[in-house]
Amino acid sequence: MNEKKYLIYVDILGFERLAEIIEEERGIESREVREKFIDVINERVKTIERAGRIIGKKYGESDDWLLLTDSLENAFKCILDILDHHTPYRGYEKIPLEIAIGTGDYDKWASFDSKELIIENSTIKFIKTKIIGYYHDWYKQKHKNESPKSTFIVLTGSAYNELEPLDRKISQKIECKYKKDDVKEGVITFFAADVDKVQQRGRVFEFLEKIGYTGSKLYGRIDEVYVPPLEYEDMAETLKEKRFVFITGTPEYGKTYTAVKFMWEYYNSGYEPRWIKAGEPAERDEVRETLENMCAELKSRHIIYFEDPFGRTKYERRDDLERKIGILIDTVRQVEDVYVILTSREEVFKEFKKKKSSEKDLKEFEKKLNIKKPSYDYEKRKEILLSWAEEENCKWLGNERSKEFVLESIEDEKILPTPLNIKDFAKATFDKEEESVLKEELKEKSKETANVFAKEIKNMSDDKILFLSFLSIYDSLSVEFIRTTYQELVEELNLKGAWGFNRVLNWFRDDKINIDGEEIRFSHPSYSEALKNLLVEDGDFTRINRVIFSKLMLKLAEKRGDTIFFLRAVADNFNELPEDVKTKILLDLLEKDAAAWAVARVVANKPDTLPDDVTALLFKLSEYDEAVWEVARAVADNFDKFPDDARNKLLLNLSKKDVAAWAVLFAVVYNLDTFPDDVRTKLLLNLTEKDVAVWWPNENAIAYNFDKLPENVKNALDGLPEPLQQVIGVNERFIKVIEACSRIKERLQTLKK
Repeated sequence: MNEKKYLIYVDILGFERLAEIIEEERGIESREVREKFIDVINERVKTIERAGRIIGKKYGESDDWLLLTDSLENAFKCILDILDHHTPYRGYEKIPLEIAIGTGDYDKWASFDSKELIIENSTIKFIKTKIIGYYHDWYKQKHKNESPKSTFIVLTGSAYNELEPLDRKISQKIECKYKKDDVKEGVITFFAADVDKVQQRGRVFEFLEKIGYTGSKLYGRIDEVYVPPLEYEDMAETLKEKRFVFITGTPEYGKTYTAVKFMWEYYNSGYEPRWIKAGEPAERDEVRETLENMCAELKSRHIIYFEDPFGRTKYERRDDLERKIGILIDTVRQVEDVYVILTSREEVFKEFKKKKSSEKDLKEFEKKLNIKKPSYDYEKRKEILLSWAEEENCKWLGNERSKEFVLESIEDEKILPTPLNIKDFAKATFDKEEESVLKEELKEKSKETANVFAKEIKNMSDDKILFLSFLSIYDSLSVEFIRTTYQELVEELNLKGAWGFNRVLNWFRDDKINIDGEEIRFSHPSYSEALKNLLVEDGDFTRINRVIFSKLMLKLAEKRGDTIFFLRAVADNFNELPEDVKTKILLDLLEKDAAAWAVARVVANKPDTLPDDVTALLFKLSEYDEAVWEVARAVADNFDKFPDDARNKLLLNLSKKDVAAWAVLFAVVYNLDTFPDDVRTKLLLNLTEKDVAVWWPNENAIAYNFDKLPENVKNALDGLPEPLQQVIGVNERFIKVIEACSRIKERLQTLKK
């Protein structure tokens, strides 16, 4: 099987004439100048070879070189290295070069030694493209027959097609006419790349090598897809002035990406980047060890990034680290021209600050990326999404309707709230444009934020989980109600070492909660969804559910069970409650006159597919006169969401109750053909005993469904009930329905027309 390789042709532009100009100006013999030029480029080629970036080369007979590499990334880095040269001639430090990039397919027997490389078919084909000459012809046509005098880079069509979408933007398509023979004209197509931007891409790839992320698509676009948060300038100023910054905040909200962006900017200014990565616990020990010993290793013109040294998802205490962090900050101030960045999740960093033994105040160094603020508003999230969509060449980006759908969807702050799931969405939808598919991906990727928050909450102490549980049940609650109920439950649950209410409140006020007057609510809806992900794991109820959440639900049933807000909470969380808790809550609620109909109303308005347990709840509620109407309405409004058997049984039960007949009738009217014959017959028979059976809507029902009725029923409507009797048996109550419909036949026919 052939493997694709990349060919780079390099030639000195104006080799002969440039040496003569320098000879005229400086008195240096042109032969010496040409030798120096060749030596300079040769040295750069040797540097590339030592770095392992080329797998073959061929030095030409005069001033040209042919290099072979195995990736476009290496091709960009090779060009960067070649262009990063200096001659000893002032005013002519840079040698103008003409560079061409092409591709070749080489089999496993191909040899890339100097002689063999030049005789390979793919190499010959590339050389024969002669795009360097065609570029000269095109340039002369555009510039009054003048030849190019500065470095240029051209790509064959095959090389251009290998570029990623954002890299294609740095190239200009060129179509150059040429004489095929004395009679015919041909057109050659190739691409001219922006030299500065090619070097920039090369520098990015070189930077990725330095930080240990060679080939990373995530960080490989740091200079193009990165969108600064609102706090970016403040962070940059802190890093510049204090030379030390803590970047803390919400999980997966861009802390690491921002740290990498700073390293990239400083790298472009000549600083050496160093990334001390976090990973598994053993690797984090190494990070902390490095951090503790860093005071002796800090070097000028370096920027150093410590990733999550205090723990990735939970605080991992180490006394030496807590004591020495202040020493590190002081040492950074003493070493000239060195910069340090540390990142940490908000919860982890708060634990570190609480337990650190150093007296140094860290507030002046801490800068937060926060979903509460938010650091990324809709416009910034939109910018991130469009950038990644372009990078991934997303199909929906070219479909205006699909693009509008996606952009309108993320106006909801719950949809793709973090930079990371925005990127993940773009990656997952590169080949999708159907709205239904995009909608599902938006939902799926947005859930991942709640899952990450759930892992963060899971690592908290029980008192903090109890506090957050209040807000996962209610959209908002009064400070005093939570205070009183929290304190009661801390005692009842015997939560040892639990903090007082005010201390817990202050712990979360900077990130996870908002306090509006006397009301508390989550700062972002994803936090509310997060805790619900901790109630059931692997099909079983979790400790958090049984010990904290369910006990809180029972407490709320006792204190606020007759309120519509609690009843909505019951419906929303019904599936996640253990059976004994469900039973106790239902028994408590059904003793309250107002509760039964309110629960039914909440279920009736649920937008999602109804789970089996909610269906069972409706069966239970249908036994209570106060709830019958709302249950019937629930079935009518959510007809397609019920399992068929459960829905039919429930409607049959309800059709026997006077107060429910009207809602049942509507369910039957608009879904007539979905019922089995025996169920449809029984429903109609039950309804004939109610006054609603001969009301105007029944007339409308027959008109609406006329074409769906069996022929024998249509015949009955023409005043011939006998065939109908033969099909279903003699039944006076059912015949009563048919006769009632016959009496309004004239009006029925008018409706049909």
